[in-house]
Amino acid sequence: MKYRLLFSCLALAGLSLNASAADAPPAKTSTLTIGAGVGVSPRFAGSKENQVGLAPLLDYQHESGFFASTMRGVGWGTETDVFKFSAALGARGERSDKKRNVLGTGGGSDELKGMGKVKASAVGLFSAGFKLGDSAELRAALELPLTQRENGRALHLGAELPLLQGKQDSLSLSASASYGDAKYLRTYFGVTPTQSAASGYALFTPKAGFYKTELNLAWTHRVDDHWSVVTTGGVSHLLGDAGKSPLARRKTAPEGAVLLTYTY
Repeated sequence: MKYRLLFSCLALAGLSLNASAADAPPAKTSTLTIGAGVGVSPRFAGSKENQVGLAPLLDYQHESGFFASTMRGVGWGTETDVFKFSAALGARGERSDKKRNVLGTGGGSDELKGMGKVKASAVGLFSAGFKLGDSAELRAALELPLTQRENGRALHLGAELPLLQGKQDSLSLSASASYGDAKYLRTYFGVTPTQSAASGYALFTPKAGFYKTELNLAWTHRVDDHWSVVTTGGVSHLLGDAGKSPLARRKTAPEGAVLLTYTY
């Protein structure tokens, strides 16, 4: 249901990762950022368990607006003083019903035993942002599956407020809400008759609606012109039918990440 765990956590600085394709504007000069970090989040939306993920970061931003990134996908973006937009090709990760631990990196969950696997899919990401003066920014992102279309579509809405803007340190607070269509909610929070018989979870057919909110704090420390440390921390909460799902063993959960980057 998510991209790699680390990048899901890093998205706490704005929207969910699935909505982050517009977060980096076209650069006046081309840049390449590499990095690595660690993040923690629930094994799946509603899981009682947390998982830790380790992952590298590779992000290329061309001055024309083209970008290729392990976090943002492959796409193009542009912006003015008050508006920015991007379109990208990304991926939505699979959800496994078996717990895996490889080199300290978690994946899947035994809590979903009998629920079967939700296959990974390619997605189109369309994002827009509106700046409100020199302070807050409103964001919206649409996530459209290009494969495995039965997994459904999602819309992410959010806002970010800078709390501190210094030469070396910046601090921002963000909030977001995510909406899923009926297919999305049934895929990630529903329980079909077949799944109920295999897993023991009660039959559940959720309707379309808002399924999650997030509140997050992000701190960026610039060591010098090239090195930076990004730290995020926050909490997510399941709403509506998602929170009522038999799979939602925990409605509210912490998320966070730390990343060291180098920009050329």
